[in-house]
Amino acid sequence: MNVEIIVPGKLSSHLQNVFDFYLKKLKRFANLTVTFTKLGGDVNRESKHVILRREKDEILNKVKNRKFILIDLHGKQMDSISFSKLVENGMLSGELLFVIGGPLGIDDELRKKASLKISLSKMTFTHEFTLVILLEQLFRAFKIINNEKYHY
Repeated sequence: MNVEIIVPGKLSSHLQNVFDFYLKKLKRFANLTVTFTKLGGDVNRESKHVILRREKDEILNKVKNRKFILIDLHGKQMDSISFSKLVENGMLSGELLFVIGGPLGIDDELRKKASLKISLSKMTFTHEFTLVILLEQLFRAFKIINNEKYHY
């Protein structure tokens, strides 16, 4: 199964070990790719709208015409069992594509194009933490799907 996550920016060095930990753990379950796109600009020099539009364009350039799941603060909340069922259903098509917004959020056009919007929490996380949390939940989902214990 192919899983891709698209996220603007890059990963800060303080999260690299956790990122690498989950990439390694996920290898046995899926072919996982994390694609980092360009940030839309400097918030001190340009408007939020311009930055979000650029990030949307970068993301959609990578998405092409594929269906994607948007990680969105206002999306549907799921528990880990429900999320594992979503992942299992994605296994039928052979591909899951997730999109995470950048530091300033998500452009409305990107939100409208998503086939599904899910929220990882009612709390707001940075795009970098969202990536790490999504990786952990993917690992948990595959463990659930395979009837394996998960206690870390």
